[in-house]
Amino acid sequence: MRILMTGAGGPSAISVWKSLSAEHEIHMADMDSCAAGLYLVAEDRRLLVPRGDDPKFVPFLLEACKARRIELLLPTVDSELVPLALARGDFEALGIALPICPLECLRACRDKHVLLGQMQGIAPVPDYEPLTQDVADRMTSFPRFVKPRLGAGSRGAAKITRCEDLEALPKDGSYLVQEYLPGEEYSVDVYVRGDGEVVAAVPRERMKTDSGVAITARTVDSPEVIDAAVRVARAIGVRYVANVQVKRAADGVFKLLEVNPRFPGTLPLTIAAGVDMPKLMVDEVAGRKLPDGLMPFKEIMVVRYWTEHYCDPQEWRNLCRLQ
Repeated sequence: MRILMTGAGGPSAISVWKSLSAEHEIHMADMDSCAAGLYLVAEDRRLLVPRGDDPKFVPFLLEACKARRIELLLPTVDSELVPLALARGDFEALGIALPICPLECLRACRDKHVLLGQMQGIAPVPDYEPLTQDVADRMTSFPRFVKPRLGAGSRGAAKITRCEDLEALPKDGSYLVQEYLPGEEYSVDVYVRGDGEVVAAVPRERMKTDSGVAITARTVDSPEVIDAAVRVARAIGVRYVANVQVKRAADGVFKLLEVNPRFPGTLPLTIAAGVDMPKLMVDEVAGRKLPDGLMPFKEIMVVRYWTEHYCDPQEWRNLCRLQ
């Protein structure tokens, strides 16, 4: 199958490339000519694209997919998901599969305030409210946790231990202030078939992180965490791959942090545990039958490290000419 992935500079795209590159023709796209994943494929399979929130992004990508005869488009950048979902029909009319979550699900996942509100009564969520000046003035108990309502990774997220920590933050409701959850954190990679059946839920304990991505992690067969992730995925209408993040509260209950409706950056650990989600997606797009019920997986640990890929600088110059 001829597949185009976006976000070639991120760990998600490279993780999918590791799974699929031996059996499929992979094309890589990014807005940055220095994105590492671009140099993992042949020069004629590299593509520079506008930013995901640029109005030119979708038309540009549509024409590129058409010219390259792409059969499957896999976006891995959060800002690209809603624009592409709005144009899903245009891609499918050209025979290009775009297996991402429905628009309503993507919008809920993007705004953490909306997501937590929808999950009330379905799965445990932390106490939370938008940060306003009134909220800051009456806050007396600490620690708390703050993070942007919109955004990805750990950008802008911080533990707050005193009133003074709130002074530099905007008080316009664009941030959430939440109950601080001191326990271990799990990211649960889920796969939901197009018909809504959850066929995989693999919890990973995030043991050490760097820039929001786990660099040391282990899979854990925890029925409590799996059940919470499955309930969340079903309730918000996840389809195909998503990542549900939960953290243990002081009372021992796992509470929802957020949902990332795309391939996760620590996907290789889930694959090593026995659940190859990129291959599941390709099989489903190709019309092959997927399992019924949750797939088994093994408990395994990973420690990640840097590796190098060397190439001729002329390859970079050739890409720069396209910018």
